[in-house]
Amino acid sequence: MEKLSTQQVDFFETFGFLVLPGLLTDEIEWITKEFEAVFTDRGLVHDHSQRTCVVPFVDQRPKLSALLDHPKVEGLAASLLGDDFNYVGSDGNYYAGDTPWHSDGFHTVGRFMKIALYLDPVKRDTGALRVIPGSHRIDLKNNWAGLEARHSMARWGIEQRDVPAFSLDSNPGDVVAFNHNLMHAAFGGSSQRRMFTLNCCRRCVTPDEIQDLESYIGGHDRFLNDHMHSDQMKATASSGRMVHLEQVIAHEGHLAGLAAKAREVRSEPSRG
Repeated sequence: MEKLSTQQVDFFETFGFLVLPGLLTDEIEWITKEFEAVFTDRGLVHDHSQRTCVVPFVDQRPKLSALLDHPKVEGLAASLLGDDFNYVGSDGNYYAGDTPWHSDGFHTVGRFMKIALYLDPVKRDTGALRVIPGSHRIDLKNNWAGLEARHSMARWGIEQRDVPAFSLDSNPGDVVAFNHNLMHAAFGGSSQRRMFTLNCCRRCVTPDEIQDLESYIGGHDRFLNDHMHSDQMKATASSGRMVHLEQVIAHEGHLAGLAAKAREVRSEPSRG
C-alpha cells in the first residue's frame, strides 16, 4: 500500500476532504473505458434529463473491482480508516443538473468516507464538488446553522450556489476523498458529467458502531439489491480484499427482506 503523509491525514481530519491530483492518471484511460462498459452491459442509456446511477458500481467489472486492491486506492482508505477498513459499496453516475447542499448521512458513531473519481474536467461553475470545510465535525451537528445550507434562501437570503464554499476542481485522474458528514454540492455542470465513488468505513468494534453500519446497509434497500457486493466482487477477491468485505457480508442479512419490500412499491432502483 502507498500510505498518505501525516500532513495529508491531518488535512483530512481538519477539513473533512482531500484532493490528490493525478493519483490515477496512469490508469484513467482503462478506468474510463470500464466505466462506459458498465452502462453498456446493463443496457442503460443516459437521457440527460435526470441522474443515471448504478449501485453497486465497481462490482460490475473485474478490473474496476480490483481498484480495491490498487496500492494507491487501498493506501488512501487505509490511511484514513485503518488497514482493515470496510468497503460498503459504490455508485457510478451520469449527472444532470445541479446537486443541492447535503451530507451523505451524518454519522456520530462510525466513520464513513467517499473516494470519488470525476471522468470529465470540472471546475467551480461546471459541476465540481463544492464543500464547506470542517462541516463534517460531529460537534457541529444541531449546533451550527451552516449545516442548513440547503435552505440558504430562507436562512440567509442567498441562492445555494452563493453559499461560501471551497471548490474541488478536478481533472480525469485526480482523486477526491471526503467524509460522509461533509456538506457538499455541485452547480453548473453539464447534463452528462461522469463520476463514480467507492464508499468505505472504519471497521466496527463497538455495538453502537455495528448498529450504525447495519443502518447504513439497510438504507440501500432503495437500490433493490439483496447484497451490498456483487457475486463477481466476492468471487474475484483476494484474501487481502476479503478483509474489506467480510464485516459487511456478516451484517447484511436484513437487506434482502428490506429490498423485497422496496420492490413491491418501487418501479426502479433509486437514482441516488
